[in-house]
Amino acid sequence: MEPGITMRERIVQSALECMREHGVRGTTTKLVARRAGVSEGSIYNHFANRSELVVEAFGLATRGIREHATGLSRLVGTRTVEDNLVSLMESIIGFFREIAPVVGSVIGDPELRGWFTEGKVSDPDGQPLTPLTGVNELRDYLECEHELGRLPSRQAWAACATMLIGACMQYVYLELLSPMNLTDALVDGNDPGHSYARTVVRTLFDTSRSAS
Repeated sequence: MEPGITMRERIVQSALECMREHGVRGTTTKLVARRAGVSEGSIYNHFANRSELVVEAFGLATRGIREHATGLSRLVGTRTVEDNLVSLMESIIGFFREIAPVVGSVIGDPELRGWFTEGKVSDPDGQPLTPLTGVNELRDYLECEHELGRLPSRQAWAACATMLIGACMQYVYLELLSPMNLTDALVDGNDPGHSYARTVVRTLFDTSRSAS
């Protein structure tokens, strides 16, 4: 555990680690308490119930990718659009690899799924946490790059953003569940994730002509 963090933060971080290892269903408060080095009763001094702890841990899991998404606005007009989008897709692929055991459990649990669909889940800044958060940031980035003349016109930038993120999810899906590593069959090269991301960006936006 990082020095100087509060007990609540330690509990949330421990819950996230347990969720990654055991899934949501296998993450009990007893297991979290043992990992955090606190009594099981201490958890309920900070959280009303296990579900509240789980959703806060989920919010923590998304912090890195949300920071990357919100930072897209600072990349407008820098490097190449292709390089910016490939870097983002690589981060999203890494995020989905880590979060897959958690998301699968949340979707399969009606109570936890309800917390998301009813808008009860917030990020650490108190903003609503939904799958559209990253889509909106990416949509805005694409629109800004188009206004600078660095991307060709498209009818629906939100749909483009969704396709990029969805391609990352599909890549991880194939990686985790295929009987063989079918991701290697999608592209050539020693770094299939990077090559796949670049292929998707070039296919969707035809950036190969302007990439440096």
